[in-house]
Parts: sequence; C-alpha cells; structure tokens
Amino acid sequence: MLIGLSVLVGACSARADPGADGPPTADALFDAYLEEDRALEAELRALAPEATLEILQQRTARDQRVRFLMLEMLETPGAGPNEATLTWLRLMRHMNGIDRENANWLKDQLSQIVWFTRSDYGEEADNNAFLIVQHATHDPDFMRDVHVRFARLAESGEIAPDNYALLTDRLAVMDNAPQPYGSQFECVDGEQRLQTPLADPEAVVDARRAEVGLPPLADYMAVLPDCSSLPGGG
Repeated sequence: MLIGLSVLVGACSARADPGADGPPTADALFDAYLEEDRALEAELRALAPEATLEILQQRTARDQRVRFLMLEMLETPGAGPNEATLTWLRLMRHMNGIDRENANWLKDQLSQIVWFTRSDYGEEADNNAFLIVQHATHDPDFMRDVHVRFARLAESGEIAPDNYALLTDRLAVMDNAPQPYGSQFECVDGEQRLQTPLADPEAVVDARRAEVGLPPLADYMAVLPDCSSLPGGG
C-alpha cells in the first residue's frame, strides 16, 4: 500500500482521548475521524456548485484526511490492521467511498475543461486534482484518459511534471508493467518494496526522476512510511 505523502490540505489530525489506560483504540480513532469527516462533508455540501476551486480543495481535504488517519493508526499501538482488522475494513470502505465520489465529480469537471491547468487555476488546483486521479484506481479508464491529457500538458508547464511521473508509474503497476520512475511501493514482509520492477537500471531511473524533480530512489525510499504493522508485515 502506498499512502499519499502530499501536504494535507485543510485537514488536521483527530485526537481521541486515550484515557487512563494508554493510547486510543482503533475504534476511538476512527470514530473521532468520522465526526471530523462529517463536518468536512457538510461544508462541502454547503458550497455552491459554481465554487469549483473551493469544492476541489474540500474534496482533497477529505481524500488526504482519511489517509492521514491510516498513518496515525499505524503509529498507534494496537490500532494497526493486524490488531484491529474490522476497524480497518470500515476505514477502507469509507476511503473507497470518498475516492469514488471525488472521481465522479472530477470526471464531470473534465468533461468541460482539459485540466485544472496551472496558468488558469493555479498550482494548488493542479495538485489537488491530481491526488483525486491518483486515487481513482477503481476507474483505470479515467486514469488513462487523464494520463493522455498529462502527456500533452507536461511540456508546457501546465501540470507538475512529478505528478505525471507518479501517474505513469501507477498505471504501469496496474498493468503489471515495469515502472519508469520507481515511485510505487507496497509492504512485503515488513518492508517497502517496489510493486513492479524498475524499467531500467537504477542510475537511468534516477536520471529520469531528476528530470521531473523527484529525488534519487534511495532518498525517496528513506522517507516512505513504516509498514511493519500492515497485514503480512511481520
């Protein structure tokens, strides 16, 4: 599993009261999160349909908040998926619902515009929309359509080049193909490992990564989340 490492947009960490018995339970963390997410959703529903950038920002906040909770639970004793399987299933279902809602909304927007280009909408909108696409793994055709758009926009600076690289790798993994940029990892035996092999030797991949502003592969791997408490993670 790869958890988004992007800056959380408009989100803050839920804090469940640990009480006298130690750290909060997985259920307490999830219930506190749900209360926060309901507030975010209510704010989203209250926005006028034409408030496109505000809606995009709010949808991205929900996208990132649920993934931040995953990191928080991994770092909380007894709250990882091995110890709290049912809570994690609830969490995954909730996250998948957010991802589908976000993707459906963005697909509708992209029927009217090519993309949230940087010159027209700003860097934040470009990055926010990308996160929604990157997490729309339930709809690979949509992801491929955006990838085609990115290929046309990358040279003009209308999108972040590293986002194009990340989407390229995500689609490669979904096709069980080698990764040109080596950005997609999964937890195997307690370690982060590439989901599919590199398309080229590491030195070549690092040069390609540098072209789009990504750090060397070794540096990237050093900051990946600890996954030792994930199922199969030891």
